[in-house]
Amino acid sequence: MDNTTVFTGKAQFYNSRPAYPQECIDYIIKMMEIPSGSIVADIGAGTGILTKPFLDAGCTVYAVEPNDDMFAELKKNLSRYQDVRLLQATAEKTDIPALSCDAVVVGTAFHWFDKDQFRAECQRILKSDKCVAILRIANNTEGDKQLDQDRHITEEELNGAKEFFEEGFQEHLNFEYTERFDEERYINDLLSSATAPLPNDVTFEKYVSRCREIFRKYFPSGTAELPFAVNCYIGRVDTSLQNM
Repeated sequence: MDNTTVFTGKAQFYNSRPAYPQECIDYIIKMMEIPSGSIVADIGAGTGILTKPFLDAGCTVYAVEPNDDMFAELKKNLSRYQDVRLLQATAEKTDIPALSCDAVVVGTAFHWFDKDQFRAECQRILKSDKCVAILRIANNTEGDKQLDQDRHITEEELNGAKEFFEEGFQEHLNFEYTERFDEERYINDLLSSATAPLPNDVTFEKYVSRCREIFRKYFPSGTAELPFAVNCYIGRVDTSLQNM
């Protein structure tokens, strides 16, 4: 399967996904020493949900996204920013200049990457001794927590991060928060999933109708405060061979 086309047709729904909590962004900026004026690479940027907070923090950001639909939405969403560099490219070959970045961030996209090739690309584009942050947003109801525990998802992610960073793994943090959803945002968030039907699928209207039915049953006020958690994995990749 070509991972660069998985989200074709999903960009119109993607902006309804939960944002990253400011507490998490602030921690990354402090921990990874990313002051205003730093150069950050957001790999697998999607529609710019993770790109925006780093631009708002005064960074110059390379926003890298391979999918045509997502890239078009990314350009539209970030049109007001002067310090963004938009690249339609893959995580494994970003086209970012070598030795140019003070940090690399990935938001809920790492599982689509070729890990070895992405590590090599991070080693190529990062300045010496700089960090990578891998983030994943997860639903955080009690049922979701139990399901993740039963499937050992968090443990698998942690082991995957440690394997990616090798000796450079530093820490794993979890940030819990809530976001407000109305009916439209709730349905669009579900439609943004890679497994949800597209508007031209025969099951689309039935799927939307079912999502609407569930929302109205469980959130009769018309507003849902939904719990989420961000798992954040921070580490360094070996850049010792950069100048050899």
